[in-house]
Amino acid sequence: MNTSIDRRMFLRTAGIVTAGAPIFTATGCGSRNSPSAAEDTAASKAMRFAWWGNDTMNKTTRAALELYHEKNPQVTFTPETAPWDDFWNKMATEIAGRKGADAFQMSNQMITDYAKRGALLDFEPHIGDLIKLDSWDENLRKYGVIDGKRVGIPISTDAFTVMYDVDFMTKRGITMPTKTWTWDGLAATAREAAKAGGPGTWGMSDGSSRYEVLEPWVRGRGKTFFNTTGDPVTLGFDKTDIGDFLDWWDKRREEGSAISADMATEESKGVQNSAFVKGLAPLMFTPSSEIVGVRALMRAPCQAVPMPDQVNGPKKANFVRPNLFISSWTGTAYPKEAAKFINFWINDPDAVKVIGASRGVPPSPESADLVKATDPGGQRTPAEYVALIREIGSPMDSLTPKGGRDVYDLLKRTAQEVQFKRASVTQAVDNFFTQADALLSK
Repeated sequence: MNTSIDRRMFLRTAGIVTAGAPIFTATGCGSRNSPSAAEDTAASKAMRFAWWGNDTMNKTTRAALELYHEKNPQVTFTPETAPWDDFWNKMATEIAGRKGADAFQMSNQMITDYAKRGALLDFEPHIGDLIKLDSWDENLRKYGVIDGKRVGIPISTDAFTVMYDVDFMTKRGITMPTKTWTWDGLAATAREAAKAGGPGTWGMSDGSSRYEVLEPWVRGRGKTFFNTTGDPVTLGFDKTDIGDFLDWWDKRREEGSAISADMATEESKGVQNSAFVKGLAPLMFTPSSEIVGVRALMRAPCQAVPMPDQVNGPKKANFVRPNLFISSWTGTAYPKEAAKFINFWINDPDAVKVIGASRGVPPSPESADLVKATDPGGQRTPAEYVALIREIGSPMDSLTPKGGRDVYDLLKRTAQEVQFKRASVTQAVDNFFTQADALLSK
């Protein structure tokens, strides 16, 4: 999913105000677009909820909105869904035009960008009263707080994973880890799988273009993807870190344990086109929130195992992250109702059951228990996998900063330059750092 166009549009449409100033400023006139208007909690309310997602997410979201209306007859939500790119184009236009939705799904890759523009409502006044987070993990509870304002409430969690084809590995006697392993172990396993599979088979997908693979690599070296403590934000790793990463993947392609550059391009069009789903490579990388979707495409069972650690690394590579939030436009006339709706989404047992694990594992331990299920075939469920990462991992470093999504897209382009031999690793790394600094300092 490429958001570079959407972010540029957001910045361009936000340019109607002074750079860095809030997109919306309350006028105090008590209009539909003014949060200063007194909110009558018993009055009828016509509200909007916007999101993007797959068919399962669409179905569970509509069911949740209908359930909220059943429990709160005075509130009617108009559902608004769109594909990823269209969602962000519409969001940018509506917020710039002061017509944002009352509540909407928010990405962990975009929330900082919108928060920095003053576009998101601060829910902090409603924590403990209308929104209950008491039982949450301490680290998760703080995510969504940006510049002292709680601009989003996490609604799901996930972690990065390596998935493997159980039948392929079992039939060929290839042993897989149950918990931790290393990058050397991954390389050896991929080589063994490629050899055992015979001509036309690789060992694994190419992870060189994925931030979900680079981040565990640099974390294992004691680094972070971004250094968010300074202004401007910078990369949290150095040229040696990413150079070693790209070189590692270059070696895997040369030995045939990682897929070819052409196959990697095909995979970028969607998981349905991946070598993993096509039975051409028994290892792939994905967020755990995609486990259910990947399994639906597979004929064989597939298991989820953690990302590799560095040998004797100073920091655990794996971590649990909030992958989605619910936020509200700062100009909504119904901030309290929006807060009540969020609490319903994350804590109401009926709502949790309706939504299920369609977006990942709920952050609340009680809600996570409601959607926890055991696979009869022994495949880890998303909830079981997240529980494992909590056990073996370490806390998340930071949310994606403003400009971070553009850096993720830059990594894809940089990896492709190396994959197709259009640039050496050294040239690619130099170009990456020059461009990343510019993107993060916008």
